[in-house]
Amino acid sequence: MDDKKTTDIWNLCEIGKNFNRLQNMYVEGEENYNYYHGRQWEGLKKPKSSSEPIVLNIVKPIIKYKVNIVNQNSYQIVFNPNTYETYEELEALRSVTKGLTQFVNRMWEKSQSGKKVRSIVKNSAINSEGIIYFYNEDDEILSEEIDKNNIFYGSENDSDIQNQPYILVTFRKTVREVKEKARKYREAGLNNLTDEEIDSIVSDMEVWEQQGKEKMLMEVSPMCLVIKKFERKEDGKIYVSEASRTCDLITPQSTECELYPFAHYIWEEEKGYSRGISEVRGLLENQREINKTATRRAIAVKIGAYPKLVVDREKVVNYNSLNQVGSVIELDNVRADDVRKVVSFLQPTSMSSDAYNLQQDLISGTRELAGAGDTATGNIDPTQASGKAILAVQQASQQPLSEQIENYKYFLEDCAKVIFELIKVYYVDGLTLYTSEDSINELGQAESIETPFKISQDELEKLNLNLKIDVTPQSPYDRYAQEMSLENLLIKKLITLEEYTEALPEDSTMPKPSLESIIKRRKEARKQITAMQQQVNAIDSAIKQEMINQGGDTNVMPEMPIGGDEGPENTEEQSVPQM
Repeated sequence: MDDKKTTDIWNLCEIGKNFNRLQNMYVEGEENYNYYHGRQWEGLKKPKSSSEPIVLNIVKPIIKYKVNIVNQNSYQIVFNPNTYETYEELEALRSVTKGLTQFVNRMWEKSQSGKKVRSIVKNSAINSEGIIYFYNEDDEILSEEIDKNNIFYGSENDSDIQNQPYILVTFRKTVREVKEKARKYREAGLNNLTDEEIDSIVSDMEVWEQQGKEKMLMEVSPMCLVIKKFERKEDGKIYVSEASRTCDLITPQSTECELYPFAHYIWEEEKGYSRGISEVRGLLENQREINKTATRRAIAVKIGAYPKLVVDREKVVNYNSLNQVGSVIELDNVRADDVRKVVSFLQPTSMSSDAYNLQQDLISGTRELAGAGDTATGNIDPTQASGKAILAVQQASQQPLSEQIENYKYFLEDCAKVIFELIKVYYVDGLTLYTSEDSINELGQAESIETPFKISQDELEKLNLNLKIDVTPQSPYDRYAQEMSLENLLIKKLITLEEYTEALPEDSTMPKPSLESIIKRRKEARKQITAMQQQVNAIDSAIKQEMINQGGDTNVMPEMPIGGDEGPENTEEQSVPQM
Protein backbone atom coordinates (compact mmCIF):
# COMPACT_ATOMS: atom_id res chain seq x y z
CA MET A 1 0.00 0.00 0.00
CA ASP A 2 1.19 3.54 -0.73
CA ASP A 3 2.92 5.03 2.30
CA LYS A 4 1.33 8.41 1.54
CA LYS A 5 -2.02 6.98 2.52
CA THR A 6 -0.94 5.81 5.96
CA THR A 7 -1.96 7.98 8.90
CA ASP A 8 0.49 9.89 11.10
CA ILE A 9 -0.40 7.71 14.08
CA TRP A 10 0.34 4.59 12.04
CA ASN A 11 3.73 5.95 11.02
CA LEU A 12 4.50 6.84 14.62
CA CYS A 13 3.66 3.27 15.63
CA GLU A 14 6.07 1.93 13.00
CA ILE A 15 8.85 3.97 14.60
CA GLY A 16 8.05 2.34 17.94
CA LYS A 17 8.07 -1.14 16.41
CA ASN A 18 11.46 -0.55 14.80
CA PHE A 19 12.93 0.59 18.13
CA ASN A 20 11.59 -2.51 19.87
CA ARG A 21 13.06 -4.74 17.15
CA LEU A 22 16.46 -3.15 17.74
CA GLN A 23 16.09 -3.99 21.43
CA ASN A 24 15.23 -7.58 20.43
CA MET A 25 12.09 -7.18 22.55
CA TYR A 26 9.78 -9.36 20.49
CA VAL A 27 12.23 -12.30 20.18
CA GLU A 28 13.09 -12.21 23.88
CA GLY A 29 9.43 -11.99 24.87
CA GLU A 30 8.54 -15.07 22.85
CA GLU A 31 11.52 -16.91 24.31
CA ASN A 32 10.54 -15.94 27.87
CA TYR A 33 7.04 -17.36 27.48
CA ASN A 34 8.32 -20.50 25.76
CA TYR A 35 10.65 -21.27 28.66
CA TYR A 36 7.92 -20.59 31.22
CA HIS A 37 5.48 -22.93 29.47
CA GLY A 38 8.10 -25.69 28.97
CA ARG A 39 8.73 -25.19 25.25
CA GLN A 40 12.45 -24.96 25.95
CA TRP A 41 13.95 -26.60 22.86
CA GLU A 42 12.41 -24.11 20.44
CA GLY A 43 15.12 -22.85 18.09
CA LEU A 44 17.82 -25.07 19.63
CA LYS A 45 19.69 -27.90 17.91
CA LYS A 46 18.14 -31.12 19.14
CA PRO A 47 20.29 -34.21 19.78
CA LYS A 48 20.62 -36.68 16.89
CA SER A 49 19.40 -39.77 18.71
CA SER A 50 16.29 -41.79 19.33
CA SER A 51 15.90 -40.00 22.65
CA GLU A 52 13.42 -37.13 22.86
CA PRO A 53 14.86 -33.91 24.35
CA ILE A 54 14.20 -33.78 28.09
CA VAL A 55 12.78 -30.71 29.85
CA LEU A 56 13.24 -30.27 33.61
CA ASN A 57 11.40 -26.96 33.95
CA ILE A 58 12.78 -24.98 36.90
CA VAL A 59 11.66 -21.64 35.44
CA LYS A 60 7.94 -22.15 36.06
CA PRO A 61 8.09 -23.09 39.78
CA ILE A 62 10.50 -20.22 40.51
CA ILE A 63 8.24 -17.71 38.73
CA LYS A 64 5.10 -19.11 40.38
CA TYR A 65 6.69 -18.91 43.83
CA LYS A 66 7.87 -15.32 43.41
CA VAL A 67 4.61 -14.16 41.85
CA ASN A 68 2.63 -15.75 44.70
CA ILE A 69 4.84 -13.98 47.26
CA VAL A 70 4.09 -10.61 45.67
CA ASN A 71 0.39 -11.33 45.20
CA GLN A 72 -0.12 -12.60 48.74
CA ASN A 73 0.44 -9.05 50.00
CA SER A 74 -3.17 -7.91 50.01
CA TYR A 75 -3.50 -4.14 49.63
CA GLN A 76 -6.58 -1.97 49.93
CA ILE A 77 -6.86 1.48 48.41
CA VAL A 78 -7.65 3.92 51.22
CA PHE A 79 -8.32 7.66 50.81
CA ASN A 80 -7.30 9.80 53.78
CA PRO A 81 -7.66 13.55 54.50
CA ASN A 82 -4.47 15.45 53.85
CA THR A 83 -5.15 19.07 54.83
CA TYR A 84 -7.78 20.54 57.17
CA GLU A 85 -8.08 23.53 59.48
CA THR A 86 -10.70 22.58 62.06
CA TYR A 87 -11.88 19.41 63.74
CA GLU A 88 -15.30 19.78 62.12
CA GLU A 89 -13.65 19.98 58.70
CA LEU A 90 -11.64 16.84 59.50
CA GLU A 91 -14.79 14.93 60.47
CA ALA A 92 -16.54 16.01 57.26
CA LEU A 93 -13.54 14.92 55.19
CA ARG A 94 -13.43 11.58 56.97
CA SER A 95 -16.98 10.75 55.96
CA VAL A 96 -16.20 11.70 52.34
CA THR A 97 -12.94 9.75 52.18
CA LYS A 98 -14.54 6.73 53.81
CA GLY A 99 -17.36 6.77 51.24
CA LEU A 100 -14.86 7.30 48.43
CA THR A 101 -12.75 4.37 49.64
CA GLN A 102 -15.83 2.17 49.69
CA PHE A 103 -16.87 3.30 46.19
CA VAL A 104 -13.43 2.67 44.64
CA ASN A 105 -13.09 -0.76 46.22
CA ARG A 106 -16.54 -1.76 44.97
CA MET A 107 -15.58 -0.57 41.49
CA TRP A 108 -12.31 -2.51 41.80
CA GLU A 109 -14.17 -5.72 42.58
CA LYS A 110 -16.87 -5.18 39.97
CA SER A 111 -14.36 -4.72 37.13
CA GLN A 112 -12.30 -7.68 38.45
CA SER A 113 -9.26 -5.42 38.61
CA GLY A 114 -7.74 -7.59 41.32
CA LYS A 115 -7.63 -10.56 38.96
CA LYS A 116 -6.07 -8.42 36.24
CA VAL A 117 -3.45 -7.06 38.63
CA ARG A 118 -2.42 -10.60 39.60
CA SER A 119 -2.06 -11.43 35.90
CA ILE A 120 0.01 -8.27 35.41
CA VAL A 121 2.42 -9.31 38.18
CA LYS A 122 2.81 -12.74 36.57
CA ASN A 123 3.44 -11.29 33.10
CA SER A 124 5.97 -8.81 34.45
CA ALA A 125 7.91 -11.64 36.11
CA ILE A 126 7.93 -13.54 32.82
CA ASN A 127 8.36 -10.63 30.41
CA SER A 128 9.51 -7.68 32.58
CA GLU A 129 6.40 -5.43 32.30
CA GLY A 130 2.65 -5.54 32.84
CA ILE A 131 0.24 -2.68 32.04
CA ILE A 132 -3.31 -1.83 33.13
CA TYR A 133 -5.54 0.63 31.28
CA PHE A 134 -8.50 2.43 32.93
CA TYR A 135 -11.37 3.97 30.98
CA ASN A 136 -14.92 5.20 31.43
CA GLU A 137 -17.81 3.43 29.74
CA ASP A 138 -21.51 4.07 30.48
CA ASP A 139 -20.63 5.98 33.67
CA GLU A 140 -18.54 3.10 34.95
CA ILE A 141 -14.78 3.01 35.36
CA LEU A 142 -13.45 -0.21 33.86
CA SER A 143 -9.99 -1.69 33.53
CA GLU A 144 -8.18 -3.72 30.89
CA GLU A 145 -4.83 -5.47 30.88
CA ILE A 146 -2.54 -4.37 28.02
CA ASP A 147 0.18 -6.64 26.70
CA LYS A 148 3.70 -5.24 26.68
CA ASN A 149 3.96 -5.67 22.89
CA ASN A 150 0.84 -3.55 22.32
CA ILE A 151 2.02 -0.32 23.94
CA PHE A 152 4.59 2.17 22.65
CA TYR A 153 6.08 5.04 24.64
CA GLY A 154 7.21 8.38 23.30
CA SER A 155 10.31 8.02 25.47
CA GLU A 156 11.51 4.44 25.83
CA ASN A 157 14.24 5.60 28.22
CA ASP A 158 11.89 6.78 31.00
CA SER A 159 10.04 4.24 33.15
CA ASP A 160 7.63 6.89 34.54
CA ILE A 161 4.47 6.69 32.44
CA GLN A 162 3.31 10.16 33.46
CA ASN A 163 6.50 11.69 32.00
CA GLN A 164 5.81 10.32 28.51
CA PRO A 165 5.20 12.84 25.69
CA TYR A 166 2.73 10.38 24.14
CA ILE A 167 1.58 6.76 24.45
CA LEU A 168 0.29 4.51 21.66
CA VAL A 169 -1.87 1.43 22.28
CA THR A 170 -2.79 -1.08 19.57
CA PHE A 171 -5.93 -3.25 19.45
CA ARG A 172 -7.05 -6.01 17.08
CA LYS A 173 -10.70 -5.43 16.14
CA THR A 174 -13.03 -6.77 13.49
CA VAL A 175 -13.28 -4.71 10.30
CA ARG A 176 -17.04 -4.49 10.71
CA GLU A 177 -16.72 -3.06 14.22
CA VAL A 178 -14.15 -0.47 13.10
CA LYS A 179 -16.33 0.69 10.23
CA GLU A 180 -19.41 1.00 12.46
CA LYS A 181 -17.46 3.03 15.01
CA ALA A 182 -16.03 5.25 12.28
CA ARG A 183 -19.57 6.16 11.18
CA LYS A 184 -20.69 6.78 14.79
CA TYR A 185 -17.67 8.98 15.40
CA ARG A 186 -18.51 10.92 12.23
CA GLU A 187 -22.06 11.52 13.46
CA ALA A 188 -20.64 12.78 16.75
CA GLY A 189 -18.33 15.17 14.89
CA LEU A 190 -15.13 13.36 15.85
CA ASN A 191 -13.92 12.86 12.25
CA ASN A 192 -14.58 14.04 8.70
CA LEU A 193 -14.37 10.71 6.91
CA THR A 194 -16.26 10.04 3.68
CA ASP A 195 -18.06 6.77 2.97
CA GLU A 196 -15.32 5.90 0.47
CA GLU A 197 -12.62 6.38 3.12
CA ILE A 198 -14.52 4.25 5.62
CA ASP A 199 -14.98 1.50 3.04
CA SER A 200 -11.22 1.52 2.47
CA ILE A 201 -10.72 -0.03 5.92
CA VAL A 202 -9.81 -3.66 5.20
CA SER A 203 -8.35 -6.60 7.10
CA ASP A 204 -4.60 -6.88 7.61
CA MET A 205 -2.02 -9.30 8.98
CA GLU A 206 -0.28 -6.90 11.37
CA VAL A 207 0.21 -9.58 14.01
CA TRP A 208 3.96 -10.22 13.87
CA GLU A 209 4.64 -8.14 16.97
CA GLN A 210 1.71 -9.60 18.96
CA GLN A 211 2.05 -12.25 21.64
CA GLY A 212 0.54 -15.49 20.33
CA LYS A 213 0.89 -14.43 16.72
CA GLU A 214 0.82 -18.07 15.57
CA LYS A 215 -2.83 -18.31 16.64
CA MET A 216 -3.68 -14.89 15.21
CA LEU A 217 -2.61 -16.00 11.73
CA MET A 218 -5.82 -18.05 11.68
CA GLU A 219 -8.38 -15.42 12.73
CA VAL A 220 -12.02 -16.41 12.22
CA SER A 221 -13.33 -12.95 11.33
CA PRO A 222 -11.52 -10.31 9.21
CA MET A 223 -9.50 -8.22 11.67
CA CYS A 224 -7.47 -5.05 11.46
CA LEU A 225 -5.15 -3.08 13.71
CA VAL A 226 -6.44 0.07 15.41
CA ILE A 227 -4.11 2.47 17.22
CA LYS A 228 -5.17 4.80 20.01
CA LYS A 229 -2.88 7.73 20.80
CA PHE A 230 -2.73 9.57 24.14
CA GLU A 231 -0.73 12.80 24.12
CA ARG A 232 -0.08 15.52 26.69
CA LYS A 233 -0.58 18.98 25.19
CA GLU A 234 0.71 22.38 26.31
CA ASP A 235 -2.31 22.97 28.56
CA GLY A 236 -1.32 19.91 30.61
CA LYS A 237 -4.37 17.93 29.52
CA ILE A 238 -4.32 14.49 27.91
CA TYR A 239 -5.71 14.36 24.35
CA VAL A 240 -6.83 11.14 22.70
CA SER A 241 -7.04 10.25 19.00
CA GLU A 242 -7.57 7.00 17.11
CA ALA A 243 -6.59 5.74 13.68
CA SER A 244 -6.42 2.70 11.46
CA ARG A 245 -3.80 2.34 8.76
CA THR A 246 -5.63 4.59 6.30
CA CYS A 247 -8.18 6.58 8.34
CA ASP A 248 -8.14 8.94 11.31
CA LEU A 249 -11.12 7.55 13.22
CA ILE A 250 -10.97 10.20 15.98
CA THR A 251 -9.25 13.56 15.63
CA PRO A 252 -7.46 14.76 18.84
CA GLN A 253 -9.99 15.32 21.62
CA SER A 254 -9.30 16.56 25.14
CA THR A 255 -10.07 14.06 27.92
CA GLU A 256 -9.87 16.85 30.55
CA CYS A 257 -7.60 14.47 32.49
CA GLU A 258 -4.12 15.46 33.63
CA LEU A 259 -2.90 11.87 34.03
CA TYR A 260 -2.43 9.15 31.43
CA PRO A 261 -5.00 6.40 32.15
CA PHE A 262 -2.26 3.78 32.51
CA ALA A 263 -0.19 2.23 35.25
CA HIS A 264 2.55 -0.32 34.70
CA TYR A 265 4.36 -2.76 36.94
CA ILE A 266 8.04 -3.42 36.20
CA TRP A 267 9.59 -6.53 37.73
CA GLU A 268 13.07 -5.04 38.00
CA GLU A 269 14.28 -1.60 36.91
CA GLU A 270 16.95 -1.21 34.24
CA LYS A 271 18.72 2.10 33.84
CA GLY A 272 17.87 3.90 30.61
CA TYR A 273 15.09 1.52 29.61
CA SER A 274 11.39 1.91 30.33
CA ARG A 275 10.54 -1.81 30.16
CA GLY A 276 12.78 -3.27 32.85
CA ILE A 277 14.16 -6.83 33.11
CA SER A 278 12.24 -10.07 33.60
CA GLU A 279 13.06 -12.82 36.08
CA VAL A 280 13.22 -15.40 33.30
CA ARG A 281 16.22 -13.83 31.53
CA GLY A 282 18.58 -14.74 34.35
CA LEU A 283 17.47 -18.38 34.36
CA LEU A 284 17.76 -19.24 30.66
CA GLU A 285 21.39 -20.39 30.45
CA ASN A 286 21.14 -22.60 33.53
CA GLN A 287 17.84 -24.02 32.28
CA ARG A 288 19.42 -24.92 28.94
CA GLU A 289 22.35 -26.70 30.58
CA ILE A 290 20.02 -28.61 32.91
CA ASN A 291 18.00 -29.85 29.93
CA LYS A 292 21.10 -30.75 27.92
CA THR A 293 22.67 -32.63 30.84
CA ALA A 294 19.47 -34.56 31.50
CA THR A 295 19.14 -35.42 27.79
CA ARG A 296 22.76 -36.59 27.57
CA ARG A 297 22.23 -38.79 30.62
CA ALA A 298 19.13 -40.29 29.04
CA ILE A 299 21.03 -41.03 25.82
CA ALA A 300 23.93 -42.58 27.75
CA VAL A 301 21.55 -44.77 29.74
CA LYS A 302 19.81 -46.00 26.60
CA ILE A 303 23.13 -46.76 24.91
CA GLY A 304 25.07 -48.41 27.70
CA ALA A 305 22.85 -49.23 30.65
CA TYR A 306 21.00 -52.18 29.07
CA PRO A 307 22.42 -55.55 27.86
CA LYS A 308 22.60 -55.91 24.08
CA LEU A 309 22.27 -59.13 22.09
CA VAL A 310 25.12 -60.03 19.72
CA VAL A 311 24.53 -62.74 17.08
CA ASP A 312 26.47 -64.30 14.25
CA ARG A 313 23.84 -64.21 11.52
CA GLU A 314 25.73 -66.77 9.34
CA LYS A 315 25.57 -69.41 12.10
CA VAL A 316 21.95 -68.77 13.24
CA VAL A 317 19.33 -69.98 10.78
CA ASN A 318 16.31 -68.18 12.27
CA TYR A 319 17.97 -65.19 13.99
CA ASN A 320 14.70 -63.20 13.83
CA SER A 321 13.30 -65.60 16.42
CA LEU A 322 15.79 -64.32 19.02
CA ASN A 323 13.31 -61.56 19.95
CA GLN A 324 10.39 -63.98 20.34
CA VAL A 325 9.56 -65.47 23.71
CA GLY A 326 9.74 -69.28 23.85
CA SER A 327 11.04 -69.70 20.31
CA VAL A 328 13.54 -72.36 19.22
CA ILE A 329 16.87 -71.11 17.87
CA GLU A 330 18.34 -73.17 15.00
CA LEU A 331 22.14 -73.16 14.62
CA ASP A 332 24.13 -74.21 11.56
CA ASN A 333 27.13 -76.49 12.31
CA VAL A 334 27.64 -75.15 15.81
CA ARG A 335 28.39 -77.37 18.75
CA ALA A 336 26.49 -76.88 22.00
CA ASP A 337 29.51 -75.70 23.89
CA ASP A 338 30.22 -73.05 21.22
CA VAL A 339 26.78 -71.41 21.43
CA ARG A 340 28.11 -68.45 23.41
CA LYS A 341 30.46 -67.68 20.56
CA VAL A 342 27.50 -67.32 18.22
CA VAL A 343 24.91 -65.71 20.48
CA SER A 344 25.88 -63.62 23.52
CA PHE A 345 25.11 -60.37 25.39
CA LEU A 346 27.16 -57.24 25.87
CA GLN A 347 26.99 -56.44 29.57
CA PRO A 348 25.84 -52.91 30.59
CA THR A 349 28.54 -50.48 31.64
CA SER A 350 28.47 -48.50 34.85
CA MET A 351 27.77 -44.80 34.47
CA SER A 352 29.62 -42.08 36.36
CA SER A 353 27.56 -40.15 38.90
CA ASP A 354 29.23 -36.89 37.90
CA ALA A 355 26.56 -36.10 35.30
CA TYR A 356 23.76 -36.65 37.82
CA ASN A 357 25.55 -34.57 40.46
CA LEU A 358 26.07 -31.76 37.97
CA GLN A 359 22.39 -31.82 37.05
CA GLN A 360 21.24 -31.73 40.69
CA ASP A 361 23.74 -29.01 41.57
CA LEU A 362 22.48 -26.89 38.70
CA ILE A 363 18.86 -27.31 39.80
CA SER A 364 19.43 -26.69 43.52
CA GLY A 365 21.99 -23.93 42.97
CA THR A 366 19.78 -22.08 40.51
CA ARG A 367 16.79 -22.26 42.86
CA GLU A 368 18.82 -21.07 45.84
CA LEU A 369 20.39 -18.18 43.93
CA ALA A 370 16.94 -17.21 42.65
CA GLY A 371 15.67 -17.11 46.24
CA ALA A 372 13.28 -20.02 45.69
CA GLY A 373 14.93 -22.88 47.59
CA ASP A 374 13.21 -25.33 49.95
CA THR A 375 13.34 -22.97 52.94
CA ALA A 376 11.96 -20.05 50.96
CA THR A 377 9.12 -22.08 49.47
CA GLY A 378 7.98 -23.18 52.94
CA ASN A 379 9.35 -26.73 53.13
CA ILE A 380 8.92 -26.68 56.93
CA ASP A 381 6.92 -29.06 59.13
CA PRO A 382 4.18 -26.84 60.65
CA THR A 383 3.66 -29.31 63.51
CA GLN A 384 7.23 -28.73 64.68
CA ALA A 385 7.17 -24.93 64.63
CA SER A 386 4.90 -22.15 65.83
CA GLY A 387 3.09 -19.78 63.51
CA LYS A 388 5.48 -16.97 64.43
CA ALA A 389 8.54 -19.14 63.80
CA ILE A 390 7.31 -20.23 60.37
CA LEU A 391 6.40 -16.65 59.54
CA ALA A 392 9.83 -15.42 60.60
CA VAL A 393 11.62 -18.00 58.44
CA GLN A 394 9.50 -17.24 55.39
CA GLN A 395 9.77 -13.47 55.82
CA ALA A 396 13.55 -13.70 56.12
CA SER A 397 13.73 -15.78 52.94
CA GLN A 398 11.49 -13.31 51.11
CA GLN A 399 13.83 -10.37 51.60
CA PRO A 400 15.21 -10.65 48.03
CA LEU A 401 11.68 -9.82 46.82
CA SER A 402 11.38 -6.63 48.87
CA GLU A 403 11.99 -4.51 45.76
CA GLN A 404 9.21 -6.24 43.83
CA ILE A 405 6.80 -5.95 46.77
CA GLU A 406 7.58 -2.26 47.17
CA ASN A 407 7.11 -1.67 43.43
CA TYR A 408 3.78 -3.50 43.67
CA LYS A 409 2.61 -1.03 46.30
CA TYR A 410 3.65 1.96 44.18
CA PHE A 411 1.93 0.39 41.19
CA LEU A 412 -1.38 0.21 43.09
CA GLU A 413 -0.93 3.80 44.27
CA ASP A 414 -0.59 4.83 40.61
CA CYS A 415 -3.79 2.91 39.85
CA ALA A 416 -5.59 4.76 42.66
CA LYS A 417 -4.45 8.15 41.36
CA VAL A 418 -5.68 7.36 37.85
CA ILE A 419 -9.04 6.11 39.15
CA PHE A 420 -9.58 9.24 41.23
CA GLU A 421 -8.66 11.40 38.23
CA LEU A 422 -11.30 9.63 36.12
CA ILE A 423 -13.88 10.05 38.89
CA LYS A 424 -13.28 13.80 39.05
CA VAL A 425 -13.56 14.20 35.26
CA TYR A 426 -16.37 11.87 34.26
CA TYR A 427 -18.83 12.13 37.16
CA VAL A 428 -20.07 15.56 36.07
CA ASP A 429 -23.38 15.13 37.90
CA GLY A 430 -21.65 14.33 41.15
CA LEU A 431 -20.92 11.10 42.94
CA THR A 432 -23.23 9.22 45.29
CA LEU A 433 -21.35 7.87 48.29
CA TYR A 434 -22.49 5.98 51.38
CA THR A 435 -21.82 6.18 55.08
CA SER A 436 -22.28 3.03 57.12
CA GLU A 437 -23.38 2.78 60.74
CA ASP A 438 -23.54 -0.34 62.90
CA SER A 439 -26.78 -1.17 64.70
CA ILE A 440 -28.61 -4.07 66.36
CA ASN A 441 -31.61 -5.54 64.56
CA GLU A 442 -34.72 -7.08 66.13
CA LEU A 443 -32.97 -10.45 66.47
CA GLY A 444 -30.14 -8.89 68.43
CA GLN A 445 -27.70 -9.29 65.53
CA ALA A 446 -25.20 -6.67 64.41
CA GLU A 447 -25.87 -5.15 61.00
CA SER A 448 -24.57 -2.23 58.98
CA ILE A 449 -26.96 0.47 57.70
CA GLU A 450 -25.79 2.53 54.72
CA THR A 451 -26.95 6.10 54.24
CA PRO A 452 -26.38 7.72 50.81
CA PHE A 453 -25.08 11.25 50.34
CA LYS A 454 -23.99 13.09 47.22
CA ILE A 455 -20.81 15.02 46.53
CA SER A 456 -20.64 17.40 43.57
CA GLN A 457 -17.96 17.49 40.89
CA ASP A 458 -16.71 20.83 42.23
CA GLU A 459 -16.30 19.33 45.68
CA LEU A 460 -14.38 16.41 44.17
CA GLU A 461 -12.07 18.87 42.42
CA LYS A 462 -11.40 20.72 45.69
CA LEU A 463 -10.55 17.59 47.61
CA ASN A 464 -6.90 17.47 48.48
CA LEU A 465 -6.37 13.80 49.23
CA ASN A 466 -3.41 11.78 50.30
CA LEU A 467 -3.58 8.30 48.77
CA LYS A 468 -2.46 5.60 51.15
CA ILE A 469 -2.23 1.84 50.68
CA ASP A 470 -2.92 -0.29 53.74
CA VAL A 471 -1.37 -3.75 53.92
CA THR A 472 -3.46 -6.62 55.27
CA PRO A 473 -1.57 -9.88 55.92
CA GLN A 474 -3.43 -12.76 54.32
CA SER A 475 -1.43 -15.95 54.92
CA PRO A 476 -2.73 -18.39 57.59
CA TYR A 477 0.45 -17.95 59.62
CA ASP A 478 0.09 -14.14 59.51
CA ARG A 479 -3.47 -14.30 60.84
CA TYR A 480 -2.54 -16.90 63.46
CA ALA A 481 0.37 -14.80 64.74
CA GLN A 482 -1.78 -11.64 64.88
CA GLU A 483 -4.68 -13.24 66.71
CA MET A 484 -2.40 -14.98 69.22
CA SER A 485 -0.73 -11.66 70.03
CA LEU A 486 -4.09 -9.98 70.58
CA GLU A 487 -5.34 -12.91 72.67
CA ASN A 488 -2.28 -12.69 74.93
CA LEU A 489 -2.95 -8.99 75.51
CA LEU A 490 -6.55 -9.79 76.43
CA ILE A 491 -5.55 -12.59 78.82
CA LYS A 492 -3.06 -10.28 80.55
CA LYS A 493 -5.86 -7.67 80.83
CA LEU A 494 -3.80 -5.11 78.98
CA ILE A 495 -6.75 -4.50 76.65
CA THR A 496 -10.51 -4.85 77.07
CA LEU A 497 -12.84 -7.14 75.11
CA GLU A 498 -14.01 -4.11 73.12
CA GLU A 499 -10.44 -3.17 72.18
CA TYR A 500 -9.63 -6.79 71.33
CA THR A 501 -12.65 -7.03 69.01
CA GLU A 502 -11.85 -3.72 67.34
CA ALA A 503 -8.24 -4.79 66.67
CA LEU A 504 -9.24 -8.11 65.07
CA PRO A 505 -8.88 -8.11 61.26
CA GLU A 506 -12.06 -8.50 59.24
CA ASP A 507 -11.02 -11.94 57.93
CA SER A 508 -9.92 -13.30 61.31
CA THR A 509 -10.66 -16.89 62.32
CA MET A 510 -12.33 -15.52 65.45
CA PRO A 511 -15.94 -14.54 64.54
CA LYS A 512 -15.59 -10.77 64.82
CA PRO A 513 -19.25 -9.92 63.95
CA SER A 514 -20.48 -12.25 66.71
CA LEU A 515 -18.21 -10.57 69.26
CA GLU A 516 -19.43 -7.15 68.13
CA SER A 517 -23.03 -8.33 68.54
CA ILE A 518 -22.33 -9.58 72.07
CA ILE A 519 -20.64 -6.31 73.05
CA LYS A 520 -23.55 -4.26 71.71
CA ARG A 521 -26.12 -6.38 73.58
CA ARG A 522 -24.12 -5.91 76.78
CA LYS A 523 -24.05 -2.15 76.23
CA GLU A 524 -27.82 -2.09 75.70
CA ALA A 525 -28.36 -4.15 78.86
CA ARG A 526 -26.10 -1.82 80.88
CA LYS A 527 -28.02 1.18 79.57
CA GLN A 528 -31.32 -0.36 80.73
CA ILE A 529 -29.91 -1.18 84.16
CA THR A 530 -28.52 2.33 84.50
CA ALA A 531 -31.89 3.84 83.52
CA MET A 532 -33.74 1.66 86.08
CA GLN A 533 -31.24 2.60 88.80
CA GLN A 534 -31.73 6.27 88.00
CA GLN A 535 -35.52 5.82 88.31
CA VAL A 536 -35.13 4.08 91.70
CA ASN A 537 -32.82 6.85 92.95
CA ALA A 538 -35.26 9.48 91.74
CA ILE A 539 -38.19 7.80 93.61
CA ASP A 540 -36.11 7.45 96.79
CA SER A 541 -35.08 11.10 96.64
CA ALA A 542 -38.71 12.17 96.13
CA ILE A 543 -39.87 10.14 99.16
CA LYS A 544 -37.18 11.62 101.40
CA GLN A 545 -37.97 15.12 100.22
CA GLU A 546 -41.64 14.60 100.98
CA MET A 547 -40.88 13.41 104.49
CA ILE A 548 -38.66 16.42 105.09
CA ASN A 549 -41.44 18.69 103.96
CA GLN A 550 -43.80 16.99 106.45
CA GLY A 551 -41.26 17.32 109.29
CA GLY A 552 -40.73 13.56 109.64
CA ASP A 553 -37.62 11.46 110.22
CA THR A 554 -35.96 10.66 106.89
CA ASN A 555 -34.39 7.57 108.40
CA VAL A 556 -37.80 5.97 109.07
CA MET A 557 -39.90 4.64 106.25
CA PRO A 558 -43.59 5.56 106.46
CA GLU A 559 -45.93 2.86 107.70
CA MET A 560 -47.74 1.28 104.79
CA PRO A 561 -50.62 -1.20 104.96
CA ILE A 562 -50.01 -4.71 103.69
CA GLY A 563 -52.63 -7.21 102.71
CA GLY A 564 -55.22 -5.19 100.88
CA ASP A 565 -58.23 -3.26 102.27
CA GLU A 566 -58.45 -4.82 105.79
CA GLY A 567 -59.01 -1.48 107.55
CA PRO A 568 -57.37 0.13 110.61
CA GLU A 569 -58.08 -2.85 112.96
CA ASN A 570 -55.23 -4.80 111.36
CA THR A 571 -52.72 -1.94 111.52
CA GLU A 572 -50.58 -3.49 114.26
CA GLU A 573 -50.06 -6.71 112.35
CA GLN A 574 -49.45 -4.94 109.07
CA SER A 575 -46.83 -2.44 110.23
CA VAL A 576 -43.48 -2.41 108.48
CA PRO A 577 -40.39 -2.77 110.70
CA GLN A 578 -38.17 0.30 110.93
CA MET A 579 -35.06 0.39 108.72
